[in-house]
Amino acid sequence: MIEFIDGFVLGIETSGRLTGAALAREGRLVAEACLDSCASTQETLAGQVQGLLSAVALRPRELARIGVSIGPGSFTGLRVGLAAAQGLAVGADLPVAPVPSHHALAWPWRESGRTLTLLTGLRRGLIFLEIGTFEGLSWSPMEAAACFPVNEVPERIRAVRSGSERLLFLGEAVDSVLAIHPELLEFGDPIRDPLSWSRRPGPVAILAARKGIEVRSGRDLDSLAPLYLRGADAVRPGAVGRSR
Repeated sequence: MIEFIDGFVLGIETSGRLTGAALAREGRLVAEACLDSCASTQETLAGQVQGLLSAVALRPRELARIGVSIGPGSFTGLRVGLAAAQGLAVGADLPVAPVPSHHALAWPWRESGRTLTLLTGLRRGLIFLEIGTFEGLSWSPMEAAACFPVNEVPERIRAVRSGSERLLFLGEAVDSVLAIHPELLEFGDPIRDPLSWSRRPGPVAILAARKGIEVRSGRDLDSLAPLYLRGADAVRPGAVGRSR
């Protein structure tokens, strides 16, 4: 039986284009705020969190837990989200639950009965790929999240696909990958609904509310780390560049 903790859980999502925060209670979404914030992620997130808490008359200390998306995703966005979660947790003496971005992105399709293939973060010929299914509220990976050259995607999918099974392709990079590898349509069906491309904080809050999952608190908060999977794009002036 799937169980959730008591009380409100705050979810923070900054791994994609949207900056957002959400509140969940006993596995149900209570409130959610998202905005395409571009460069103002930090300022936008602080206002969203305060607005959500004010809307339900909650103080940070009255939360049960904070959930934060840890990636893979935007290098800068992940740093902002984790810093915000850690700051709130220290100030209000709360535990933090790290939630992989792909798990939250796949959450709306958990009852599809299909193997889910996440394709995100296509940049400079590299892509984040993960393949798996949900068993209840637990993600079961067949190909753990990793960064690969986009030309390796068909081979990776063939290696884990079972027989004639048709996969579901999810993520903001699906159309771009299919343009490069149209043969992937032989293996599955793309979800092209724009809402499915957006990494929303609601699923982060819900997944963070599960009982029995990993949480960090106190001094352990310092060990919270983003799932970057590849180096940052920014390079210091005068530097040759970073390996990816």
